[in-house]
Amino acid sequence: MIRIRRRSDGLPVVWIEVVMIIGFYYTYTATRAVADGSVGDALAVGWDLLRIQTDLHLDVELGLNHWLQGIPVLAVASCYYYATFHFIVTPATLVWLYRRRPGHYLRARWTILCATVISLVGFILLPTAPPRLLPGAGFVDTMASFHGWGWWGGGSSAAPRGLAGLANQFAAMPSLHCAWALWCGWYVASLAHRRWVRTLGVVYPGTTAFVVIATANHYVLDAVAGWLVLGLGALLAVVVTRLARQQCRHDGHADLVGSPSEPTRPESASEPEPEPAGAVSAGLGQPTAQCRSSGREGR
Repeated sequence: MIRIRRRSDGLPVVWIEVVMIIGFYYTYTATRAVADGSVGDALAVGWDLLRIQTDLHLDVELGLNHWLQGIPVLAVASCYYYATFHFIVTPATLVWLYRRRPGHYLRARWTILCATVISLVGFILLPTAPPRLLPGAGFVDTMASFHGWGWWGGGSSAAPRGLAGLANQFAAMPSLHCAWALWCGWYVASLAHRRWVRTLGVVYPGTTAFVVIATANHYVLDAVAGWLVLGLGALLAVVVTRLARQQCRHDGHADLVGSPSEPTRPESASEPEPEPAGAVSAGLGQPTAQCRSSGREGR
């Protein structure tokens, strides 16, 4: 029988999470086909955002972009940050939560999952050209300008050379960079033991917002929208985990639902012992493990 959950704590086994991540990657890639057919609309939305921000006195993108362009060392560092951190810090935080903070993992995973789904819908319904793609707006594509310093190509921001076709150029609104960065920062700042690590968690979302705006990849309103989407994802995650607890009560496992939260493991703690051969199989006999984990999530 195929196991889908660890018997020790009820969390999904690693391969389930890997399949989910791969599925979301290809779903994101599929949004490119929709966006490519709406270039005119994407450019119009970009201009509209600039006008709205001008009215709100939030039009700081052009000034930051030109300022960054004048400091090559900082510009190159920002390019590496944009092209790297988003794809390393987020999965690293997921792995850390899964291994070291399992009592918080499911709600954290559902939060980023829901926020990402909402963002993908936004990319399809409202394709938005980033500032760097607005003709005549005066923005410099920082990534393209310094592409000789890294692995990314000059025609598609952050995409490796030769892989520009895999990137959705009009996925600016909302900013997944900012949404994921705030998600990482929140959990690291609130759950890490070491003070310097918590400090990095506090700084990371703001630094990411600066980088994506100064490199002309996002508008200020993109960042704000990304943070709002993450908040909505967190609310949906609460609903999902509460429904799981209600299902546990319905199945007669209320004692497990009300069990106290699992204490967080020390940073040096080792992994749980391997599961016995008779561990829970797919769809059968798993309410106990599921409810135990769901109960901790709701604490």
